[in-house]
Amino acid sequence: MNSPEITRHCVAICQLSNQPQEDFNVNTELVVLENGEVHVATWDAEPRDGGFDVHVLNDRVDALGFMVITDWEFFDEKAYAVVERRPNQGKAR
Repeated sequence: MNSPEITRHCVAICQLSNQPQEDFNVNTELVVLENGEVHVATWDAEPRDGGFDVHVLNDRVDALGFMVITDWEFFDEKAYAVVERRPNQGKAR
């Protein structure tokens, strides 16, 4: 008998990187912590009005194979959300 797949929630954190890449003036990074693994996406963007663009954050999370479960919360120049791996996505390469 196959057991149902257990949903595991993960934490996503978006912040300005303190180690910008050479070609970027501002380097934004999204970090997802999943079962001891770290998944990172970076892009050139600048937070507006004290927060990051939620649509961009959702797109970046999606590109890593996850979906956002909670609304993004903004605190101390960072954005936080609970995410989970999209069904049938498997582990990132």
